[in-house]
Amino acid sequence: MDAASAMVGLTIAGEYRPGVARFLAVAAEMAAILEAVPLDDAELALAPVYRPPFPKAEHA
Repeated sequence: MDAASAMVGLTIAGEYRPGVARFLAVAAEMAAILEAVPLDDAELALAPVYRPPFPKAEHA
């Protein structure tokens, strides 16, 4: 936690450290579940990228 927060210039106050540690543990558990799923690189299908439309000028 200290190394990661230092890399991004983030200070984590003492009272938040237990919650941050819990979140990181949950995130690690979720990552382990995803990493355990076998994927075939030959069949990797990428999802399309959403590109929102540009807003139209109201009165030109």
